[in-house]
Parts: sequence; C-alpha cells; structure tokens
Amino acid sequence: MRLLRLPWLKITGGGWRLFTWLAFSLCLLMLGSAVLGRDGFLSVWVNRERLAGLRADLGEMERANGRLRREVQSLREDMRAIERIAREELGLVKPGETVYEFTPAEER
Repeated sequence: MRLLRLPWLKITGGGWRLFTWLAFSLCLLMLGSAVLGRDGFLSVWVNRERLAGLRADLGEMERANGRLRREVQSLREDMRAIERIAREELGLVKPGETVYEFTPAEER
C-alpha cells in the first residue's frame, strides 16, 4: 500500500516502515527540543517566573532608593533632622542637657 508517491524517493517493501520510524523519531526529537531545549517552552516559562521575581525586587529597591533620597535631602536641608539623628542614633546631647535612661523591668 503506497499512500505517498515521491518520484525522487524510491522506497520499496519494508523501507517504508524504516522511513516512518525515522520520520517519527525526528518529529519526537524536534518536539523534545522545543519543550526541553535551551530556548524551549519550559525554559521560557521558568525565565518568565524569574523575570517576575526580579521585577518585584526592582520595585522594592526603587522604593527603598526613594526613601533614602528623601532622607539625604532632609539631612542636607533640615537641621532638625540632623539633630534628631544625632540624638536617637548617636546618643548625643546639647551642652547643659541632662540625660535620663530608664531600663525595662526585665533587665533589673
């Protein structure tokens, strides 16, 4: 039974069975490469997930960068901001001020 006649391809007898298996194997190999290959569907899907995570990280970093820029601008322009940081983070006081420290009850 011959369904396909190609004048340039002369396959007779059991050759069609071999040709069919070779064609099927080639198609299966191409499908596997399209799904699992370096630039295949699976790789694209994983990279898409990774890209979404990186974009979320970028948004978080941009917000943190904006907060830091506002803090730097505040420290350049507002003396009260500098005084607040000196008192809260460095523990500095003005001359003549008295410092009272209270320890929590658990530490006594």
